[in-house]
Amino acid sequence: MLVKDALVEATKRIKGISAIPNKEARILLASYLHKDQIWIITHDNEPLEEEGYFELIKRRVNNEPIEYITNSASFYGENFYVDSNALIPRPETEILIDLVVSTCKGIKRPRIVEIGTGSGVISIMLSLLIPDAIITAIDISKEALYVAKKNAEKHDVHIEFIHSDLCENFHENNFDMLVSNPPYIANKESLHVGLSYEPNLALYGGNVGDEILRKIIDIYEEKSVKYLACEMGYDQKDKISNYLKNSDIKVDFYKDLAGLDRGFIIGRS
Repeated sequence: MLVKDALVEATKRIKGISAIPNKEARILLASYLHKDQIWIITHDNEPLEEEGYFELIKRRVNNEPIEYITNSASFYGENFYVDSNALIPRPETEILIDLVVSTCKGIKRPRIVEIGTGSGVISIMLSLLIPDAIITAIDISKEALYVAKKNAEKHDVHIEFIHSDLCENFHENNFDMLVSNPPYIANKESLHVGLSYEPNLALYGGNVGDEILRKIIDIYEEKSVKYLACEMGYDQKDKISNYLKNSDIKVDFYKDLAGLDRGFIIGRS
């Protein structure tokens, strides 16, 4: 089979799964052949050993995210390694990073701690955008930390990684910024089939969904951190507001590009 014919067939097979089937067919072929998109376009009459390629297409037809099939995800203009041990980074998390960067502006050598680093994209981007920052990234999953360390090495940044359930193994206090994109989906909530490939530890936040968010707020208070920046579910603004209503903490919420409530920042005056 020629490259162009394989692309036509692959596009047909994933048309019901993807909104951009032709593009995904090309991405998967480029990944399979270890070639770039220009090569695919300029060699469409080349013969192709298609069996392995259509194994990748079969995985996509079964709703496996293309990022896990290619072990690659684009985030904040950079490329990161991903596999099923860590959550696929979402574009809305770039807003969280921008918020942390703007908040840390003017702080010399800001001390930043991330809870639930996953693939490491938040800590790594903060390290790239705030070169003098001192960053520690924490995760309960050793497998996720392996992915994060691989990405840190790829992007040539120095980050301290700690295996811990929240901050059980991290005892520092009085630092500048605590940041997290924690699990915030309720345990019984049904998920899109594609999310079934992503790790439960990175998705489910408890019976209600905001339990880990509340624990992170408690850590912020207990450790006398200056700022906390956190992503949350689109329907959790009222829950977070109610949890903070009896404290003197000021909270500012922000929206994502779709106009949905997506996170908050709290700070000490």
